[in-house]
Parts: sequence; structure tokens; C-alpha cells
Amino acid sequence: MIGSRSLVSKIFFWSTLSLIWVAGLWAYLDAVVWAQAETWSFVYGERTFEIMAPEYIGLLLVLPLLAIVARFTLSDFPLYQRVLNVGFRALVLAGLTLALMQPVVTSFDSKIATIVVVDTSASFPDEALEQARERINTYVAAAAEDDQVRVIGFADRPYQIEPGADGTYTELPRPSSNAPTDTSADTDTDAATELQELASEPTLQTDISAALRMAYGLFPDDHLKRLVVISDGNQTRGDVLAEANRAADFGIRLYAATLDYEQPAEVLIEAVDVPENIELGAPFFLVARVFSTYATTARLTLWQNEYRDGEQEVELQRGVTEVRFQTEVYEPGFRQFRVQMSVDGPDGYAANNSFMYSAHIRGKARVLYVEGEMRSRHHLERALRNENFDVETRSPAGLPKSEEELDRFDLVLLSDVHSRHVSDAQQDLLTRYVRDLGGGLIMAGGQDSFGPGGWEDSAVERLMPVSFEGERQRETPSLALLMVIDRSGSMAGDRIALAKDAARAAVEVLQPGDQVGVLAFDNDIDPIVRLQPAANRSRILSAINRLQVRGGTDIELALNEAYEQLAFASARVKHIILLTDGMSEPGAIFTRIMPAMRIENITVTTVAVGDGAETSMLRRIAERGSGRYHFTNNPYNVPQIFTQETRTVARSALAEEPIRAQVAGRAQLLEGIAWNAAPYLLGYVTTTPKPQSEVLLTVEGGDPLLARWRVGLGKTAAFTSDLKNRWGAEWVRWPGYAQLWAQLIRDTMRTDDRDRLPMRVDIDGERARVMVDAIGEDDRFINDLDSVLRVTDPDGNDSQVALQQRAPGRYEASFPLPQFGAYQLAAQHDRGGDTFAVSQASLAYPYPREMTYLEPNEALIAQIVAMGRGELDPAPATIFDADGEEVRYRRQLWPWVLLFALSLMVLDLALRRIRLSGQTELSWLALTRSK
Repeated sequence: MIGSRSLVSKIFFWSTLSLIWVAGLWAYLDAVVWAQAETWSFVYGERTFEIMAPEYIGLLLVLPLLAIVARFTLSDFPLYQRVLNVGFRALVLAGLTLALMQPVVTSFDSKIATIVVVDTSASFPDEALEQARERINTYVAAAAEDDQVRVIGFADRPYQIEPGADGTYTELPRPSSNAPTDTSADTDTDAATELQELASEPTLQTDISAALRMAYGLFPDDHLKRLVVISDGNQTRGDVLAEANRAADFGIRLYAATLDYEQPAEVLIEAVDVPENIELGAPFFLVARVFSTYATTARLTLWQNEYRDGEQEVELQRGVTEVRFQTEVYEPGFRQFRVQMSVDGPDGYAANNSFMYSAHIRGKARVLYVEGEMRSRHHLERALRNENFDVETRSPAGLPKSEEELDRFDLVLLSDVHSRHVSDAQQDLLTRYVRDLGGGLIMAGGQDSFGPGGWEDSAVERLMPVSFEGERQRETPSLALLMVIDRSGSMAGDRIALAKDAARAAVEVLQPGDQVGVLAFDNDIDPIVRLQPAANRSRILSAINRLQVRGGTDIELALNEAYEQLAFASARVKHIILLTDGMSEPGAIFTRIMPAMRIENITVTTVAVGDGAETSMLRRIAERGSGRYHFTNNPYNVPQIFTQETRTVARSALAEEPIRAQVAGRAQLLEGIAWNAAPYLLGYVTTTPKPQSEVLLTVEGGDPLLARWRVGLGKTAAFTSDLKNRWGAEWVRWPGYAQLWAQLIRDTMRTDDRDRLPMRVDIDGERARVMVDAIGEDDRFINDLDSVLRVTDPDGNDSQVALQQRAPGRYEASFPLPQFGAYQLAAQHDRGGDTFAVSQASLAYPYPREMTYLEPNEALIAQIVAMGRGELDPAPATIFDADGEEVRYRRQLWPWVLLFALSLMVLDLALRRIRLSGQTELSWLALTRSK
């Protein structure tokens, strides 16, 4: 009977449990999964309750598991206690599940939170800030117990201002300041220094919109939102009207408080007006517009670049006074006009007493002719005398070192100038001059130009349309130099050491493609360095150190071995430097060796050291060998002689042979010249044309004589012969000489014959916005231009910004203005890889815009209030009057549910550890024995 009852009980338990679980599962699928319910909601009284994540209710399906655990537990607690345990665990699980379901309650309230945003920028004076503090404290006094008042200060960025212990505000602090705030004009303040300090001054910016955005995050959800703006409305950043519209969409009511205060004394230069087109040498008026808050006197000084151009003492009236300067420009190029003012009276800032404007003045084309051999400059000067050029001739030492000076010229002509006279900084300056400023650059040949002048791998070579290593130079070395050094006993001591130094110095002078060898001799010969490329410098210099003295002197043996080495050398110039301090029999030197050297075009230079040398024979060897003879009693002169001699023969690696110019390309600059009557040139420097260059003239064999190409905004050209009477002895007397150089200069120099597209520049906060309208002569839009804007800041640093096409024919770009001063803007517009047009403009950003705002912008404040559906100058009671308006807000309930579940968990743990009644039925002694 008992067994059947137990069976019925089990069947009932499992059947009931299964039915409950299946019913719960069906209810979950029906109410959540199949219904795809995102939220549940129901109304109780005036409150709406919502379940934001109903899918978590499925966790309650594990509740039947608690009954299973309780049925099979080994606990001997009373039945009612075991039932309580199961009930508490079920409640804990239900509480955790409800917390995961994120219950919220929606309520309505009429409490008010008011946030006051107050201007703490420099244009809002201390008197106004004190009035604002008093106004805020009236709001605090009018607020009810449940209302809130908070304050945000703003200048360049917003920040929260905390009240005192009693809830009122004792001060409204400004952001920490770096700049002087009360600079009198009679203290001779350095305006340039002040401008540097003002660049990072936080109070010299006003961003009202940022303060509104910060306020959004400070409003509590269960309060009506009110926002009061106390400002002069002179924003320098952001868009407060757009932000006011956004605040209205958020349900925030906007008010504004106006204050009655007196503006501090201030005098500033508002603008400088200069004619758009300034003609060279023509008088014009420059007008400075000066604004003053009171009547006073001031002294204004006009500067052109670094030169004082005029000064006036004027009576300033309250408001705007125009001061006119009559001036003129005598030199073309970049000109900076600066008006400086000193005020007889109080003045807020010295920085706004200076205004700069820059312009590029055009005039007669200016050519800077830099000639390496000044005694020969008259050939080109005479040729260009009647060609309407303003030619200024300088030695290499006079090459400009500043962009401002270089920009005065439309073309730079380097003639026979060695690279050692031009610094890396000057080469970079020439690069910017051509690429960014549109200047022209021509390099003409000579013994110190192109490769022989050490220009290889330089910034100037990268500008030129030819590379300075010619094809013929790559095929065969330019020079094979063999140094034959006496190592007899008389060379001991300083002489042999200095001979080593001389050999090493000569190796350093050679180009990597040259060949060099060192042959030591006494009564025998010792090839210290076999003839090899000078590129192996480290190996060659190490071998020279092995040179030691011994034996006698046999010059014939040494010259014969030198001939054998050089006779089969593949070099255009073969040269021997013979150094000795002794005497030797001539033998077959003059009967066999020297004639053979002449046949192989081997030249010989001799260096005699001391009175013991065979000077007469060495002189004859130099004469027969078409070289030079050197004598010195001071062995310390030997390294200098070797260096000088090596440089001389290296220059002789030029192609010095009669050549005729051959026309290789059609170009306007070659027209009208009788090329069939052109005389011979007597030499040139071998070069190689670059792939994108245009070769116009060549010599027999194909080497370029004249080549050109475009680099950025400018052009460069290379003429590989010279301008003088060394290689151009016949050309300088030929009528086509003057015509060619005049036409080549006109073709290469900076000109205004390219199309110019108008450029407009606006300042928006701390950024400049550039717009270029590209419209052709047929009134059609010009599209798909590849446009780049070059920006030159007040310090002369360049940066590039891409101009993007935003609409048909409209190209725009923007860039930051990190410092104050005059900016130069130049745009290059390319089409199909060629420069189609250019644009130029000047931008004046003399001082922070905050300094120009001396009167409140009442219109802007009124617009803010209108968009925010508020009032101007509301009474404090109005701000805190809900007027029947209520705020609907949600409050999350899950933290309270979670706290309830955790409390039940503690009770559940207690019920599992504490017996509420009765005694245990287990015998621990019996349990121990059973084990």
C-alpha cells in the first residue's frame, strides 16, 4: 500500500512539473519569440512601467529545477523550512531575471533645472562679469528647493564653475591667462612678442556653441530644462545659431540676460586698404582704418618691408577714422606693408595696433646674372643691353640668401658657378623659388659648371632638365690620373709624409668614375695602387699608407712604367703627376718615352721639391708632356700643389672640341635665328637629358646643348656650353648670340602670360577658406583640374593643401591659421600634366578677432532667444515658473530589483545554515561508524 502511494506521488510530481514547464515554455514562445516583442509596458495609476528586455524572462524556465533539487535533497530540515528555502531561491532567481529585463518607470514632474552659460572671454570686461555674478545669485535665490542652478563659464572652451557652500557664487573666474591684459600705449610694448603670446591665449576666443553642448550633459532627466546665456554675443568659433536650434529640439528653453556696462578704452587698426593692382613707380594711396572708443591722438607709421615709408600724427574721433598714406614702390617683387600705431592714452592691447598686408609687385623683368668669372661678364651684359631687361650682375658670393630678396627677380642665370660657392640652404631656396614662386632658372656651362663644378646629386641638379653625368662619361672614365712619387732616401721624414698627404688629397678631389693609380719609384718601381676607379677610396687611401723610403732615383724607369699603365687605359684624359727631389739621367725619356706619350695623349706635370731636384729636366718633361711645372722649397706646399693640379686636369675632362649646334626640337624661342650661319663652339659639358625634358639643341653625337622643362610653377633650362669667349669666342660676336639669350630668358622667366583664375579668401574662426572659380572665356565651367594651393605663413614656411572641386568650376580648400600675420597664397591648376592656370592672393590675419569686438552683438543674442522660445532679460521668477509644463522622464528600476534579489540571497543562505525548529534525525556517530 505504501509502495503504491509512493508511485502515485512520483507520477503526480513529475507530471505536474512537466506540465508547468511546458506551459511556461509555450507562454515564452508565444509572448516573446513569436510575437517578436521588443518591450512590454503597462499603466498603473499615473505611471507607466516598461520592460526593456523581455527576452530574459526565459530564465524563469529553470525554476522547476529548484523543485527537483528540493525533492532529492539530503537536508533533514523541517518540511516548512525546506519549502521556504525553495521559495527564497525562486524569488532570488526571479529578482535577477527581472533586473536583466531592465524595468523602467515613466513619471512626470515640474521641477526646473537652470544652467547659466556666462562669457569669460577678453571681450567681456570685468565690470560685466561682476554684474553677471550678481544676476546669477538672484537666480539662485529664486529657485525652489527641488530646482537646480548650475553655471558654465566659456571662452575658448567651456568649464563648470562651482558655487560656494551656501549655493551662491562669490566669483566667476576666467581661464588662466598667458597674455598681458592691460597694455598701455606709452609702455612701448613689443607687438610681435605679444602676438606670439596671444596665439595660445584662451580668453581671446569665444565659443558659445561649445558651452551649450556642455550644458546638455548637465541637465538631470527629471527636471524641466532652462538655459540662460550671458554674453556679448561676439563668437569667434562655432555656430551658436545652429546649436540654439538643436537645443530647442531637445526641449530646452533659451533665455538671455543683457547687462549695462561701459566698454573699456580701446584703439585698434581695423583694416588696411591697398589698390588691387600696384604699378611700379606709380604713386598710390594706402588707407588705414582706425577704430577708437574715445577721442584721442595717435601716431601712425607706414613700413615697406624693413624701411620706414611715412609717419603721421592724427586726431582720432570716436568710431572709425581713415588715415591715408601716399606712397609708391620702386622695386618689383614681394612687398610687405605694415602700419604701426602708438596711442596717446589708455589702450587695451598693443597687438591690434599693428596691421600687415603683403603683395607681389610686378615691373620690368629682372634678371639676376651670377657669373663665376666676373671679368667675362660684359659679353652677356652687352648682348642684353637693348632687350628691355633689368639685369643685375653678381659674383657667386652675391647669390641671395633669403626668399624675399630672391623673389625680386624673375629669372636667375648661373654661369660657370662652382657648387662650393652655393650653400645647401641657398640651393633649397632656389628650389622653392622655381617650384613654388614660379621663378626661372638657367644654368650655363663652363669649367666650374654642371658635373665638373661638383653639382652632381645636388638640389640644383634635380631642378635641371639634364643629369650632370653624361653618356660619354658613363661609357668611359673622364680621367685616368697616375701619381708617380719618388721614394728615395732623400725623401725621408716630412717629405714622404707630405707626399702621402698629397696623394690622399688628390684622390679625394676625383669623381667616383675617374681612375687613379700610385706608382712609387727609387732604383726600382713599386705599383702601390694599380689603376682603378676612384670610387674605391677607402682601399686606395689605405694602400697609400704603405709608401716607405728606400734606394736611389731612376726617373726614366718610373716614366716608362707609367706610360705602360696609361697607354691602354680607357679614359678621355690621361695624366701623370711626377714628384721628385733628386737627380737622374734622362736616358730615353725625351727620345722614346715622351714622343710615345704624346701619341697616346698622355700629359705630364712635374713637381720639383728642394734645390737638389733636377729642375731643368723636370721642366722639359712638363713642356714635352703638355703639362705644368711646379717648384717648391717648402715640402708643406706639396699637398696643395697636388690638389690644384688634380682639379685642373679634372676640369680638362670637359668636351673641349669644335662643335656645331644642331636644332633638335621645334620651339618659339629658336625662331628667327640663322642656325645655318652659327659659328663653332669650342667646347661643352657632357650631360644626359632627363626623360621628361625637352631637348632643343644638340651637338654632333647627340649630347644636349640646350634643354628645358617645367618644375612646379616655374621653368628651368640648361645650356651646356658657356657664355664667354672661352668656348663661345665666335658666338659672342655672332648676331644670333644676343637673340638666342634674349629669347631663352623670356621663355624661362616668370611671366603673367598664363591664365589667372580669381581666388577669394574668407576667415572662419581660426581657419581660412579659399575658393577659386574656374570659368573660361566662353563662360563655361572648367572642370577636372588638378589644383594645389601653396600657403606661405608669416615666418616664410610653406605648406601645401589640395583644392577639391565642390561644384562645377568651383574649387575649395581650407587650412588652419596657427599664427598671426600676413599669408601669401599661390595655387597651381594643372590639366593633363601641364600647368593650365595659376591663382594668387594675400590674406591678412593680423591679430585675434576677439580684439575687434568692442560692441555687443545684440542681434545675435535676440536670434538665440527667438529660436529657443524664451525671453530677453526674464525675471528670475519667470525662469523657474513651469507654467503648467511637465517633464516626462524615465527612471531605471533594475538597481532596486537587483538590491532586493541580493537581500533575499542573504536570507536564503541563512535558511540553509540555520535550523528554525526541531532536532536533526541524523546520528553523526552512526554515520562515522558506518564509514
